[in-house]
Amino acid sequence: MCTSFVFGISTLVTGAILVIASAIVSFAVIPDVVENSIVNEVVLNNNTIQMERFEEVPFPLNFTIRVFNITNAVDVLNGAVPVLNEIGPYVYKLNTKRLVKDLLEDQVMYKKLDTFEFDAEASFPNTEDDIVHIGNIAYHGVLQIAEAGFSSAMSILNRALPGIFGTHTEPIMQVRVGDLLLDGIKLCENPDFFGTIACALVRQFSVDVKNMEVQNDLTINFSALGYRNGKPSEQYNVYRGLVNPVDLGRITEYGARPHLPYWKTSSVCNMINGTDSGIFHPFVNKEQPLYSLNTDICRSVELRYQNDVEYKGVSAYRFTVNEWFLDNSDGCYCLNLTRGINRPDGCLYEGAMELYSCLGAFIVLSYPHFLYADQRYSSGVMGLSPVADDHRIYLDIEPNTGTVVRGAKRAQFNVFMRPVNGIANTEKLRTTLTPIFWVEESFLLPNEYAEELNSRLLSPLKLIDILIPVALVICSVVFLVGLVVSIWARTKRSY
Repeated sequence: MCTSFVFGISTLVTGAILVIASAIVSFAVIPDVVENSIVNEVVLNNNTIQMERFEEVPFPLNFTIRVFNITNAVDVLNGAVPVLNEIGPYVYKLNTKRLVKDLLEDQVMYKKLDTFEFDAEASFPNTEDDIVHIGNIAYHGVLQIAEAGFSSAMSILNRALPGIFGTHTEPIMQVRVGDLLLDGIKLCENPDFFGTIACALVRQFSVDVKNMEVQNDLTINFSALGYRNGKPSEQYNVYRGLVNPVDLGRITEYGARPHLPYWKTSSVCNMINGTDSGIFHPFVNKEQPLYSLNTDICRSVELRYQNDVEYKGVSAYRFTVNEWFLDNSDGCYCLNLTRGINRPDGCLYEGAMELYSCLGAFIVLSYPHFLYADQRYSSGVMGLSPVADDHRIYLDIEPNTGTVVRGAKRAQFNVFMRPVNGIANTEKLRTTLTPIFWVEESFLLPNEYAEELNSRLLSPLKLIDILIPVALVICSVVFLVGLVVSIWARTKRSY
């Protein structure tokens, strides 16, 4: 009986020690080991796979464009509501490099270099040779800039239009898709006397227009996306995450500035928040929003947690950008420059944002198909069908490593088609915010990288999640066995 009591006490003490030890190891030691292992994998250390993939993304993204064809162009020129037909997809493989300029102790300086390659197979049956009827972006842009700055010369400009735009002298243009997107449309190619004078002015302000580039022969090339193709961005200064992993990828400067220069001075709209959207910090907290800087629209974008998802066996958090993105509540995105359908204070209504200070042209940003936009815009055209899951921005991110497994940046670009004083071709136009095209820059982590993420980082985490409770249960069982035996032996002794 004494032996049983000693055995019980010994087992009880051993079990208690094991429970305490396993609890310490499980909740203090192992998490630190795991965290350090993840940090070492994801931060931007020299001569690592992570750094190599940061400098050159090892697979292309999909850059998809869908164009809004105006099916009743002649009627629109006479005051009818535009009837739109979405044409596409036109899919490009987007290859991204980061050209590293300098490395500091905890910062990397680089410029992004994107190149577009048309994917005929993914786009089939659509081709770059397709012809569409769209709002004439350059035409409306030049007229509205001239109206704002040279209103007294509009009658002269009216006579100069053929010299500036050649065959594209109407508010609606018939154009080859490839020319619109990347190859370019020639302006000021064979100007007459009035056209020569007007083209000199157009060249002056086109210096600040991203979509217009003066050529050596003094013609002007207009394209929607040519400014991005094969041309380095401004410089990013970004944390490498070596001092604090939560800072990984966070931009401290863009274009040698700690703030953006596009919006009202000292406003929250000029704040540079987040990363370049290609990298995020580990240990993502669903209670805290994520941020990324989108240089195409010259602003930071806030993403908020939506729900848990799974992608190729990887558990992830979905973050989305909903109606708050373009609700205009901050006020500082109101430039009060773009004229069309405006609030009484001159700002645009909900769901639309001026891009004049960003692009140098009177182009208006919205979500595709006017998702979340004020009905004053959506009711001005026919043929749109907004669907949140298809048209909003989203990001699926593995929370332990901060790895993006799936996501899409989406935006629609529009122009106000409206009457312009002194320009005869615009007199009968109905004022509408007219969609031109919308883009989707999408990312899907390829199978081999999803498998690598699972095997190298997530499988050990899952194994630990299983082993820790098992170890605690076993130790607790030993403790309970010792407790039961010691109580039983003590009870027997009392008899």
